[in-house]
This record gives sequence, C-alpha cells and structure tokens, in this order.
Amino acid sequence: MAKINRKKQRRNLLILLCAFLLILGVFVKVVFMIVDTLFVSEQKVGEKQESKKENKLSKEDYTKYVVDELGNVPVMMYHGIHNIPSNETGYVGGNVDVDGYQRTAEAFRQDLQFYYDNGYRMIRLNDYINGNIDVEAGKSPICLTFDDGLENNILVTGTDKEGNINIDPNCAVGILESFKKKYPDFNVTATFFVNGGLFRQPEYNEQIIKWLVENGYDVGNHTYSHVDFTTTDEQIAQQEVGSVYAMLDEIIPGQYVNIVALPFGSPYSYDHELIPYIQSGLYKGKQYTTQSMLQVAWEADYSPYSNQFNPAFIKRIRAYDNNGQDFDIEMNFTTLETTKYISDGDPNTIVIPANKQDMLGNVYDKNVITY
Repeated sequence: MAKINRKKQRRNLLILLCAFLLILGVFVKVVFMIVDTLFVSEQKVGEKQESKKENKLSKEDYTKYVVDELGNVPVMMYHGIHNIPSNETGYVGGNVDVDGYQRTAEAFRQDLQFYYDNGYRMIRLNDYINGNIDVEAGKSPICLTFDDGLENNILVTGTDKEGNINIDPNCAVGILESFKKKYPDFNVTATFFVNGGLFRQPEYNEQIIKWLVENGYDVGNHTYSHVDFTTTDEQIAQQEVGSVYAMLDEIIPGQYVNIVALPFGSPYSYDHELIPYIQSGLYKGKQYTTQSMLQVAWEADYSPYSNQFNPAFIKRIRAYDNNGQDFDIEMNFTTLETTKYISDGDPNTIVIPANKQDMLGNVYDKNVITY
C-alpha cells in the first residue's frame, strides 16, 4: 500500500513539474512578444520622427526651394458645382454662368489637380487667419471656400442601414473626398458658408453639418438671407449675422468658425459703418463675435506674417475661367509663380529672404530665420 502511495506522489509531482514548465514557457513567450512589440513600436516612432525631420529644409535648401513665408496665399471662392460637361455650358472654360460663380464638376476636378500638381497643399481657413501654417517643405498653402450652402455642395442621396448619409460623388464634397483618398498628402479641407436654408436639404441639414465637422471641414456664416450690407441698417445687420450663429450653435456648438463670408462682398471697405455690427452684436439677447470677414476680391492675400495682412478682412480669388484675364484662375496663379508663399516645412519657424525683414508683421511667437 505504501509503495502505491509513493508511486502516486511521484506521478503527481511529475504532473506538477510539467504544468510548471508549460506555464513558464507561456510566460517566456509572452515576455518576448511584449519586448518585440515595444521594439517595433519604438522603431516606427523613430521612422516617423526621421520622416518628419526629412520634411524640414536645411539652410542650404532655402535658396534651392526659394523659401518665402512672406509670400501670398490664395483663398479660393467657389459657389455651386454642377455635374454637366464643360463644353455644354455655353460659357468660357468650366463656367456655368456668365460671371463664373457656378462651375462644372469637370472643371472643379481639373482645378484640384492643378493645385496639387503645382505644389499647393490645403490648409484650413481658420488656421491661415490665425497664422498657423503647417505645409510640407517646398510646398505652398491654399484655402478653399464655398458660399451660399448650395445643395450641390454636399448632395445627400439617402442613408445607409446605420443611418449615415450617402454623398453624391459628383457634388463638391464628393469630389473633394475622392481627392482625399487619391492624394492623402493634399490635406483636403474646405470651409462652407451657409445662409438660413443651410444646405437646402431640410431632411438632412443637421446631419450634413455634423458630418462636415467630423470629417475635416468647417462651416461658417454667410448671413441669414444673403443680405447686401450696403442697403441695410445696424439692427438688420445684427439679425442677419446673429441668427446664423444661433443656428450653428444649436447644431454644432463651439465647432463652427466665427467667420462671415460677405454676400456680394459688401460692404467693400473695412471702414464702412456696419463693419462693427458684423464683427460683434446681439441677437435675441445673446452676444456674438466675428473673427474675420471674407471679401469677394480678385487676388491672393498676404502671408499672415506680413505687416500688410489684415486677418479681419480677407481677400479671395474668384474660381472661374476668363482666358487668363480679369483675375481668373490662370491669371492669378501665373502671378503666384513668383509671389507665392513657399514653406520650409516647420510650422514653428518663419523663413524669409533677408531683404524682406522690414515686411514682417505679427510673427505669432515663432522663430524668424532669414537667409
């Protein structure tokens, strides 16, 4: 009987030993997996940091790339995007109307390809106004804006099983999203300025606005009824501006931009008597503040670091075709070939030619480098 017990004891000890070795093996394997994961992660971080370093230019490269962060920045003004062939509009190039405020989807795609191929990379309008330009080395910033909140800016064709909106691939946002996938480094974004009808799709308006801010776009103010500020008074001016802010505050509180795209570009002067009421006022007892106003101008605006830059009154380029005349796209970008902002790749520095030092304005606590 004693012998049998000893055999059982040896067998039990052997089972325990095997179990211990098995657990130890699993533990060692897990440790090696953790160490390997940490090593790979550290390697990837190092690769990202190295990649980021490569994005910055050395002083020797400034001359090669003609870096000039006091160069001009194009802010493009679009309205409607229509899915019709350009050769069927009856107007020049991709214009759908005589003034070129409406553009074909075909022409808009060509515009985006032109911007990308010519070294432009998109930035948020709000970042431009606040002197926050983060563009890769040797490239130039560009801002896109859309006025009027037209249905063809972001046309919803329905929803999926989860209730998410489906977007027409030939509307403005549909085209922008396709470029976002094709060129991740394009940094695709735009600011949409709405009136009281928002995007003219009552069933989807709130979903559209929320979708835009969740997907890297911005929404701003274009007044409630597209008012001409040169034909109204201070009370109506406050209603027109304040009511749109109030609508946006209900849908996306704190997520819209406090920027007003001036309908018709009016008032045309920063000294106009109604400017103060566009900039701040009361609507139904609630205070609003406007950081910046957008003009309907014809050329690129200054660098935010220029002493000529007025962040409260921004010029825009009308995105239209006119055979290279009257400040159309071709004329503006031909001029920009020698006057555009060219980045050094570091958002914390301002690199300029030495002969432009006297043109510096607000440098936003950034390090200024001359060459």
